[in-house]
Amino acid sequence: MLNNRLINLLDEMKNQHSKKQQTVHSKERILKTAVSLFARQGFAETGVREIANTADVNLSMISYFFGSKKGVLKTILDNFFAGYLAIAREELAGSGDIHSRLEQFVTASVNYFDEQKDSLIITISELPHDDADIVEHKASWARQMVEVVNRELCQPQLKKNIQPIPPTCLAPMLTSLMASRFLFGPLMEKVQTGSSKDFDTKTYINVLIDMLNHGLTLPHKEKEKPHSLTIKK
Repeated sequence: MLNNRLINLLDEMKNQHSKKQQTVHSKERILKTAVSLFARQGFAETGVREIANTADVNLSMISYFFGSKKGVLKTILDNFFAGYLAIAREELAGSGDIHSRLEQFVTASVNYFDEQKDSLIITISELPHDDADIVEHKASWARQMVEVVNRELCQPQLKKNIQPIPPTCLAPMLTSLMASRFLFGPLMEKVQTGSSKDFDTKTYINVLIDMLNHGLTLPHKEKEKPHSLTIKK
């Protein structure tokens, strides 16, 4: 009798563990599917039922985990922004001068964007200005990034009596510059086939670092001495 109870208890524990795993996997499938669909056809054009069917989950699971399709979008945004902000906090506040820290930040960010292409596209392109909830949700993350950029890049420039680019301009400027390869890559392939292969991610990182530290118009021989990211008065 005792052995039977023990066996039943073990079976019940296994079933509960299996159900938990299935639940976790269902949530992951929903997110993975939504990222793919949102990136390729847009948030507005993707239906909740399409997400559920493609992810092979019950429609009610989306409501259970995320509340709504907008809740799915917010989770995608949170996951992406959390990773990007962590990179900014670690690399921009790291050791070395502004040039070495920018180099570390660009390298880590571009590699992160490369790994998270679809989430990057969604984060930047899905900004419905008529949806105050989504706008504020993104703004809450943007404020944190602006704060890091201001503290680590702009304020040190002020202490040197150098007029910096305002952080509300510099933060999106850096993000847009680093993200442009992934946002415009498919279009550039139409312009010139093989352009993404000819200009790989490592080369892209090196070009960005060179532009940020030395400028775009300086002759090659003058690029031995780094120049600050500043605006001339």
